[in-house]
Amino acid sequence: MATASNVQRVRIYLRRDDQWQGGVRYLALLEALRRRGATGATALQGLAGFGPGQRASPTLVEPPEPQRPVVIEWIDRAERVARLLPMLDDLIGDALVTVEEVPVYRALLRAPGPFAADRSAGDVMRRPAPSVTPDTPLALAATTMGSEGLTALPVCDAGDRLIGMLTSQDLAFRAGLRLPLPLLALLGPAEREAVLAPLAGRPTSSVMRSELHSVSAGTTIPQAIVTLVEWGYSHVPVTDRDGRLVGLIGQHEILHAAVAQADADAAGAGAVRDADRPTSAALVMQAASVTLPADAPLATALVQLLAAPEQTVLVLAGERIVGTLDAAAALHGLQGAERAAFLAALNEPRPPRADLPGAGRPLSELQQPGPPEIAPDASLIAVARHLLDARIDRIAVVDAERKLLGIIGRGALIRALLQQTE
Repeated sequence: MATASNVQRVRIYLRRDDQWQGGVRYLALLEALRRRGATGATALQGLAGFGPGQRASPTLVEPPEPQRPVVIEWIDRAERVARLLPMLDDLIGDALVTVEEVPVYRALLRAPGPFAADRSAGDVMRRPAPSVTPDTPLALAATTMGSEGLTALPVCDAGDRLIGMLTSQDLAFRAGLRLPLPLLALLGPAEREAVLAPLAGRPTSSVMRSELHSVSAGTTIPQAIVTLVEWGYSHVPVTDRDGRLVGLIGQHEILHAAVAQADADAAGAGAVRDADRPTSAALVMQAASVTLPADAPLATALVQLLAAPEQTVLVLAGERIVGTLDAAAALHGLQGAERAAFLAALNEPRPPRADLPGAGRPLSELQQPGPPEIAPDASLIAVARHLLDARIDRIAVVDAERKLLGIIGRGALIRALLQQTE
């Protein structure tokens, strides 16, 4: 029995000899649909027919073959039809186009993609959005970024209009604050004062950048991801039509939207199944990661930690993960002069200092449990669920024997989801 579904049939009525840019129009339309990700379409040739310009044609009963009618029939998910059909307007020209809902008994269609076509940045954004003014003390702005987990903080005027951004790169290279901002919350009052001393007396305006990298509330989620990827941010501001800040969209909101859409698709699948095999974790993971043997000296581990891009290293026994070492764990575990030396090294330009503590001591003194693990054939949505549920930034991909194969971080996962977007 046929069931209701979110599937449509598009028919485009042409003549076989209709031309487009030196070629045959119906073939150009089929190729355009294929390149843009349509599930499938077929060109059907009619034996005879007429259109509004052929009512008096003497060849109506059996027209010459080049003038015979051709109908392109395209069946697809409604959201894909809504997205692709406007892109074909120039190519279709004045041809008759019909769109109708199609009850489905059984269908194998291209997956709808990880993001709903009718959801925008404004639907999923974080609100209210943290922000500062140009006059906000720079030290306070940096502290806000650390406590809010931001790498970019919106700067607004008195009317909440976005006028600039303060980024962690600005703080590092224009103000000398290279310490990872989330670590500020782990410092004592005296330590924090010393670290923030170069910022004392300076307003946010002395460091902020005036380029406005933002998206509007109506921007689609994939378009927002493009902005994040292009500018290397983990969050971007969302503004209304008047340029006022209304929210933030970042990695957490994007992953949450993808998981919610996957749940909605699964609940409403019915007779329609996905033709695509889900992209697996193995195809997205980063094979290279910073690792240390479990028996490495602590001093060596700290040098490696400071040199690591995300200041996190995996601790291995053979090829299996037995723990991690990150800057927060090191700060927590070190005391006195050793903590002071490591803190100073965190806030210095790379390469890391050679006079770090821990000579002759084992790495296990500061080692923390390893990250969650996932199988290489797990789907990207399964990876997203793990990252969100555990509130972590990356997950380890391991084989059946728990040997490390690679790492997937939030940024790489979001880029992979973007590639799956139609």
